[in-house]
Amino acid sequence: MQHKISKQAFVSVLAIFFFFGFSVLGQTEEKKPLYAVIQQLEQKYDIRFSYVPEEIAPIFVTLSKETESLPVILKQLNNQTPLQFTLLDDRYVTVVSPLRQSKLCGRIMDAQTGKPLEGANIITETNRFSTTSSAEGFFTLSEEISNNTSITISFIGYYPMKISVEQLKADCPIILLQPETAVLDEVVIQTFLVQGISKKTNGSIAINTENFGLVPGQVENDVLQISQALPGVESADETISNINIRGGTHDENLLLWDDIKMYQSGHFFGLISAFNPDLTKQVTVYKNGTPPRFGESVSGVIDMRSKNRVSEEFAGGVGVNLINASAFIDIPLSKKASVQVSGRHSLSFLETPVYNTYSERIFQDTEITNLENPGTETKINAEEDFSFYDFSTKLLWDVSEKDALRVNFLTIDNSLDFTESISGANQSKTSELQQRSLVGGISWKRNWSERFETTAMVYGSYYLLNATNKDLFTTQQLFQENEVLEDGAKIDSRYNISEKINVQSGYQFSEIGIGNTQDVNIPRFRVYNKEVLRSHSVFSNLTYTPNQQNTVINAGARLSYFSKFNELLVEPRLSVHQKLGNGFSVDVQGEFKSQSTTQRIDFQSDFLGIEKRRWVLANNEDVPILESKQASVGLGYQKNKWLVSLEGFYKTVNGITTSNQGFQNQFQFVKARGSYSAKGLEFVFNRKTKRFSAWISYLLMKNDYEFESLIPSAFPNNIDIRHAATVAGSYSLNDLKLALGINWHSGKPYTTPIPGNEITVTNGQPSIQYASPNTERLPDYFRADFSAEYIWGISDAVDAKINIAVLNLLNRKNTLNIRYALDTDKDGENRVNQVEEISLGLTPNVSVQVLF
Repeated sequence: MQHKISKQAFVSVLAIFFFFGFSVLGQTEEKKPLYAVIQQLEQKYDIRFSYVPEEIAPIFVTLSKETESLPVILKQLNNQTPLQFTLLDDRYVTVVSPLRQSKLCGRIMDAQTGKPLEGANIITETNRFSTTSSAEGFFTLSEEISNNTSITISFIGYYPMKISVEQLKADCPIILLQPETAVLDEVVIQTFLVQGISKKTNGSIAINTENFGLVPGQVENDVLQISQALPGVESADETISNINIRGGTHDENLLLWDDIKMYQSGHFFGLISAFNPDLTKQVTVYKNGTPPRFGESVSGVIDMRSKNRVSEEFAGGVGVNLINASAFIDIPLSKKASVQVSGRHSLSFLETPVYNTYSERIFQDTEITNLENPGTETKINAEEDFSFYDFSTKLLWDVSEKDALRVNFLTIDNSLDFTESISGANQSKTSELQQRSLVGGISWKRNWSERFETTAMVYGSYYLLNATNKDLFTTQQLFQENEVLEDGAKIDSRYNISEKINVQSGYQFSEIGIGNTQDVNIPRFRVYNKEVLRSHSVFSNLTYTPNQQNTVINAGARLSYFSKFNELLVEPRLSVHQKLGNGFSVDVQGEFKSQSTTQRIDFQSDFLGIEKRRWVLANNEDVPILESKQASVGLGYQKNKWLVSLEGFYKTVNGITTSNQGFQNQFQFVKARGSYSAKGLEFVFNRKTKRFSAWISYLLMKNDYEFESLIPSAFPNNIDIRHAATVAGSYSLNDLKLALGINWHSGKPYTTPIPGNEITVTNGQPSIQYASPNTERLPDYFRADFSAEYIWGISDAVDAKINIAVLNLLNRKNTLNIRYALDTDKDGENRVNQVEEISLGLTPNVSVQVLF
């Protein structure tokens, strides 16, 4: 028998089905992504989960709605996932995968905000192992590290923390770093190019050498060489004694070592940094928006700092490469005091291939190689005996919990003996050149409270360059000397008005004396000139962060009074960083700056033609005070390990002279005052992964002179490099690092003699007749560089670091400069000789360093 079901009964049965169905679904939710569940739990229970996003991304879970107890929920998550959820306290929950449970790990977070810290440095006491924290603050250590080993965790703007490896045996414990509330440093916003280079919200670039990656061509962490990897920072002649920041000359930069101005920057007359990389730990480069506490520069600022924390354990190292040997030690004297000592000395007696290549590069366009008279019939033999060294020491004494005393000393020396002799004749002469710097300072820092601190410092900086040039064919001797002495005092104060407002103010006094001597015995001639200038400067800067670093405003001014001229200069400074959301940000910067010390070149043969520049002091007559103005706007994007930056700038510098620009054409002996303007675009593209970083940087710039008294009055700057680009990459795998890069830029301008009418004679004196200034261009510059580094753990306490670097991997011949000089042929007729300055050739170098 068939039974018919009425429509009403069917609806009733269907209603009952849905009722029971929803009742069951009400007891158990559908599966949800674990990431979404964690976010809901964080909001509901006001807790924080520490996890690696990649580990939880593919996991889905099901939770009961009626469950209210957090421990019960965590138990369900433990049962449904391969992860281990552990409630550390009433605030934090760690999430660890089985792959990481067997390793030593931790998570670094801000103690105040609870946010993870990306890029924190984790270094073992033996320096055998180092790593950085991930975007979520995680880090892992090798299980081979001994339990009694201690590690130091540091992050810019936070107090460092020292813990033992034993403490990491828990389930990835959370390590809370306390912000340095007394000192509100500019916040780091991104890792730039390679590990150890970061960009700050005030537009500056910070280079931290303690856990640095690798830059192509570097056998050591030469900070002045590394700075040239930054966009807008170039060297027109490959040397670190001629760094050009946004079209400025090297003397327009302020170089500071532990807050003391340096008047010498290089060894080997510019090919090697004079600052020992073993103790130079932190470098900050400013291209614009410079804080008002920095004066005496119209271009960039390179602020170099040695380690400033009292060491608790002994550390040191010895090393050697094909140029020099070095050593450093860091000795704890007590719990409150330690001393750092470092030194380097050249290995010129070995005459390695690198030494010979460097010698050819430096001495090629000098009196030593006699390039201006290549056709001379007299055979002249030349021998040079060159050496350099540097030595530095620093005493660190934390007198009390609130007081810290620091004493610094540094000496740098270059020495050259040049002996000429005539083949077949018993006749020889030895010329000498010496370049030396001595600097020292004492500083006292006091934290009066958590909000207020002061720093007082007295310092001295001395520079000496002298040369004795003896003529081989006569008894004539020329003595030249350039001497600089600066002493001064600085007082800084910093006050945190609130978490959002910080004020830094201070006073600076300096007295600079510069002397120049020229003494010739035949015919008897002596000129000595000395200038002294005192300046008083006050400055103040306000840092305002209204919305948790989304907006960072630095605004301030510097007032400098020169008593000798009764002149007051007002220099406003501004830097604004604004996050726009979705990874985008915008930066606006501007500054007025001034400078009273410059370098001039009188003759190309000064100081044997090797170090032709001499320091001079403003006198407000033929040597004015330089003044600059600059503005820039930049747009940045940083998200998911991608970084893109585009910045446009415009800079003008007034008060330059033809003497300090180093003209080698019709304006070489003309005295004129003028200005230059540089405008351009800087572009950076950077992609990073855990082990690999690749970047492309490009600079487009137009740099022109304006001299009203010259004809023509406007023409390209001597260092007007219109296009410059770098393509590079670095790779790291455990203890091995590799880096490869290509540097290219268009040729700088130079001036040629008028074709067919090269020589003109006036009153019996011949001279070169030049065409329009700087209308010709050198060939494009191209260089490929390679670096490799390997750290070998000899024992728990001793490591060996091996570096290999090759400059100009393809051995390309690059022309760095072309100039012209008058000489005579074998018949005594005047002729014009073209002198070319050629770049370094293929230059391999190897470094071995033992660290303990």
